[in-house]
Amino acid sequence: MLRIGCVPYLNGRPLVEGLEGIVFRPPAELARLLERGALDAAMVSSVEVLRRGWAHVPGIAIASPGKTDSIRLHHRVEVPDIRRVALDRNSRTSNLLARVILERRYGLRPSYVLRDPSRGISFQGVDAAVTIGDVSFRPPKVPFLDLGTEWKAFTGRPIVYALWGHRRGHPRAREIARTLRAARERGLSRLDEIARREAARLGLTPRFCRSYLAECITYDLGPAERAGLRIYWDYVRDYL
Repeated sequence: MLRIGCVPYLNGRPLVEGLEGIVFRPPAELARLLERGALDAAMVSSVEVLRRGWAHVPGIAIASPGKTDSIRLHHRVEVPDIRRVALDRNSRTSNLLARVILERRYGLRPSYVLRDPSRGISFQGVDAAVTIGDVSFRPPKVPFLDLGTEWKAFTGRPIVYALWGHRRGHPRAREIARTLRAARERGLSRLDEIARREAARLGLTPRFCRSYLAECITYDLGPAERAGLRIYWDYVRDYL
């Protein structure tokens, strides 16, 4: 059996529909497992695939054409007054996206710290905090920037958050691609079922989950997404 790792969030569920034995971990941890050879393939931050030179399954991504709803920068002061930001230690793509938006779109120069907001956002010592995944669905207590919306307004392109990465030359690369493409097709054909199932797990409505999966997230890596990824890489490589 292939050793597959996927993010534990709602947006990853359609990509592993019908598969067994999935390792669910945050993207940063999945990248470490993939690097150690503990997984054959994993849904990892797109920037990790690019910077490490990993291969990826063509045509599949977790991306967003605009408003994402689960990648947010919460801020307790006005955006121009942001001086210190808590990044989410579970993700690299979203952290770098936040830096691009703050520094290139808004011309700010804040400092950054790493935190884990999975149990709640703390603004102790910071003006703003990044959240990713399901924790972002909690009712916000302060204003926030939707980072997918900000990226689309800034570049006119979709943002690619994650890819199915694997080691180059993997002896089962064709099997990996075939298995994961089939899972995505099953997932996309069962969005209503997935939305009902995940709504119960997350305490959300099936309607919200269905809308999120169908409108905020796209699972394609087509020409528009690849163009957005190239622009993103041009911006973030200076931070690496």
